[in-house]
Order: sequence, then C-alpha cells, then structure tokens
Amino acid sequence: LADPRKKGLVRFINEFVKKRESFRPFAPSALAEYAGDWFDLGEHAEASGYNVSPYMSITAQVKESKRDLIPAVTHVDGSSRLQTVTPEAEPFYHRLISAFYKATGVPMVLNTSFNTLKSEPIVETPRNAIRSFLSSMGTIEMLVMGDYVIKRKPADIRKLLGEEQKSGLMTRPSFPKRAGSANYKTTFSASLGDGEDLDPVTLVQIPDRPMHNEKDGGWFELLDDLEGQLLGVCDGSVGVSDIMTQFAAMEEEENFEKISEQDQILLENILRRLVRLYEHTLISW
Repeated sequence: LADPRKKGLVRFINEFVKKRESFRPFAPSALAEYAGDWFDLGEHAEASGYNVSPYMSITAQVKESKRDLIPAVTHVDGSSRLQTVTPEAEPFYHRLISAFYKATGVPMVLNTSFNTLKSEPIVETPRNAIRSFLSSMGTIEMLVMGDYVIKRKPADIRKLLGEEQKSGLMTRPSFPKRAGSANYKTTFSASLGDGEDLDPVTLVQIPDRPMHNEKDGGWFELLDDLEGQLLGVCDGSVGVSDIMTQFAAMEEEENFEKISEQDQILLENILRRLVRLYEHTLISW
C-alpha cells in the first residue's frame, strides 16, 4: 500500500520494489461510499452503493477534476483499475483507508500485489511474506500480518562495539552470529585472451537465514575473501575487538580510538562487511 497522491511512487515502486518497466500502472482501493465522487461509474452505480468493483475487476475513468490529486493511480489515459471497499466485506481495510481519508482528504490508497522477488508470484505464506519484505532492502517500510507489524531492524553499530552509558559504564559489545550452518562454493571465469587471469566468485548458502530462497538455491555472492572470513568467525562467541586481533596488529586490550590509521581502515572495512551480512540476514547481533 502507498500514498496515491505522490506521482513519483509509480517509478519508485516499479523500479525498486517490483523491478519491472517504469510505465506500468497501479490501482486504487477506494472507499465505496466515496467512489462516485472520484470516478465515472455510470448511472447504475448508486443503486449498489457505488460498490461496483470489489474484486478490482473494472477499469473506470478518473474524473478530470480529481486526476491531479491522485497521479500515482491515474494512468496516462485517465483510467484506473478500481477496487471498491466496504465495511461489510473488509472491515479492517475499510478502517485503514478511512483513517487515511481523515488525514488527507483522499478516500483511497494505492494497492499493488505483494511480490518483490523476480519471477515469483504473490506471497502465499507468512514465511514468504517476511522473505519478500526483507528482500525489498528497505524500499517497503513495514509489513503487516494480522495483528503483527514487522519492520526492518537497522544494524546497530554502537551495540556491536559496545557503548558508554550516561553513568560512564560501558555496555558489553554484542557478538555477531551466523544464521546457521554455511555452505561455500567458488566459481571461476576465464577470458579467451592471452592472459591467464581467473575471476573467482565465492558464494555462500545458509538455509536457515530468513532471506534464503530455495528456488535459486539460496546462494549469496560474497564481496571478497574478507567477507567470507568474517562470516566464518561469526559464531556468536567473538566480538569486533577479537576479530580485529585476528586480522590486524591491534592488541586485545587496545581501544578502538587508539589504533593505527591502517588498522582504522581495516576496522571500517570489517564493519562495512558485517553490516552488509546483517542486512542480508546472514548474521545477527
């Protein structure tokens, strides 16, 4: 669901959420009792309480005076594939749209099918919904399933490193942990030129991670050897300072603020990769 008043959402949802052609249109879910004020529904619509399209089965023309108000659900020819919503058929959805209407004066929301993964149909199970939501990488702000509201939890670097409280005490740093057992494989590609350079690509598969996709084997491409090594040591028993002692000249008791410039660059690279692994649900902390 999205705000139908924002024209830029058409390109944004198509390109970054749905990953399809940018011109594809979107449909509105409108309160049935106000549908006649916004769409040309014909002379018989009033008899049905304007509930003319509960299953998004008809295309109606948006009234010319309203088109500029709802550009995200108005196609270039002024048409819109309308869904009408009544409190009897969809009480929760009707209340949600009514709240939006009260806040904005627009009695509808943009409604599109929930599928963010290429070549996959609309989600059918809670697990599929969560995987699809997480795979949107933040382009979808929240997921609602029944009474649950689910949001992405951002990577908390301060929690990972440990932070100083107002009392002056330090919070114990968190230890990153893999989502489960990991399988690795490396592939190579060689050019037909005179050189013998091989381009290795390392992939990892963790079937227990929330974003694991059985349809493509669930293989995730790692950035480099460092990222693969970090994933290997993230067993929940070591923190960033322990990891740094393995990869740098940093002493175990050294503070992050006192390390050398070279080790500081390494620390930034390690944190960047840990955040990436976190965002793709391969690790957590």
